Amino acid sequence: MNIAIESIATVPHFWDTPLEIKPHTIVLQPDGNLDPISSAEFRVQLEAAIEQVTDAVIVDFLWVKSTDPQGIAALVAGIQRAATLGKAISFQSMDAQTRAAIEQEWNRQRQLSFGPWQDRFKDDLEQFLDTVAPFTR
Repeated sequence: MNIAIESIATVPHFWDTPLEIKPHTIVLQPDGNLDPISSAEFRVQLEAAIEQVTDAVIVDFLWVKSTDPQGIAALVAGIQRAATLGKAISFQSMDAQTRAAIEQEWNRQRQLSFGPWQDRFKDDLEQFLDTVAPFTR
């Protein structure tokens, strides 16, 4: 599996500060399959990117052909690490099946950590939000 990495950084405003420039955003573009062989390497790279950025990591799935349970676990671990560090993580070009699997695993992890979870809003609010501001979702 090849992973393309792009980063965006800015130059500090003060010239007398140490020159440790951290990128605001890193884009990861895994290529191929997120399977048992490649998932471990991808997880290391994802967690390193999350540690390195100041703001966000974007994972672009445009070139990913399939994602198995180990790949899902790596992505959920990335979500958890980003949340712990107060950083954003975004998944782009992800197929519906992978997105559903991530949501299912995330909900399972949340339930293990916090117990049964109930939504605070009723379906009426969700329907209202869908009709009033569909472009915000």
